[in-house]
Amino acid sequence: MPCGKTHDIISTILSPAVILLSYHITNNIESTILITFSYLFSSFMFNGDLDIISTPYNRWLFIKFIWIPYRNIFTHRSIFTHGIIIGTVVRLVYLNIIPYFLILCFGDINTIHSFVTNYMNETILILIGLELGSTIHTLSDKVF
Repeated sequence: MPCGKTHDIISTILSPAVILLSYHITNNIESTILITFSYLFSSFMFNGDLDIISTPYNRWLFIKFIWIPYRNIFTHRSIFTHGIIIGTVVRLVYLNIIPYFLILCFGDINTIHSFVTNYMNETILILIGLELGSTIHTLSDKVF
């Protein structure tokens, strides 16, 4: 299994390919930027290694404590942390539980619905970038 630095190098080396492929598919610079930045965020801060004390975990600095329950719930390299698609979904659900709970209790549920409806294309592009970064992390764990 590669160490954190190796994961960072792999993600960095593949960044130009992500940029070129994103632009080739979308033919849109704004879409390419969304995919690329979410890919980089996923690669360096939002990947499966948040289930242990790791480089991505430490990059959350003074708010890294939010990942402690996540580390206690999931075992390292389980399908819920390193599974393709499911790992990203689990992290997104985990990270959004408190904001959604607060909106449901004190806000208007239409806020969430209207945000998703108004920004559906952007949301999809961000999800693609997040999953791409996570998938590359998981595949590099299997290859190296």
